[in-house]
Amino acid sequence: MEKQILKTALHGRPAHVETGTVFNGLDWESAGKKPAGAPHSIWEQLVHMIYWQEYMLTELRGEIPVSPEHASESWPAEQAPSGEKLWKETVERFLQGLQEAQQEAEKDLGENVVEDRSRMSLLMTIIMHNSYHAGQVAYLRRMIGAWPPPEGGDTW
Repeated sequence: MEKQILKTALHGRPAHVETGTVFNGLDWESAGKKPAGAPHSIWEQLVHMIYWQEYMLTELRGEIPVSPEHASESWPAEQAPSGEKLWKETVERFLQGLQEAQQEAEKDLGENVVEDRSRMSLLMTIIMHNSYHAGQVAYLRRMIGAWPPPEGGDTW
């Protein structure tokens, strides 16, 4: 039961729109827009999500990642991707990380994989962090008039 809950939560269900689809239907130029008053663009959110998702996946593999000295190091220097190819590759990288997390949810959840951190704890960190930022992406998309994704949004 716990494994199924984790696998569902990795995709945002039933709390919100599918985590992996918040980037769907968005072109690379729109991803780089930063609405007035917004601290980050959608591109910056995506790169930041990947940074921490990959950090946790490294720990789930039993390795110890290098911790950033400052939180700012987990955000990209660029506000926008350089083109459509990079945008699509980066979205795919995020989705591949979600798939790897799905596979980790099939393993022993109580096992401590790094020091005193269990697989369950690390997966929950991915879920919470991705959910937090997926909500920000949805909000930014609304602000630039690019919501919902083709699959639908969080309203019915």
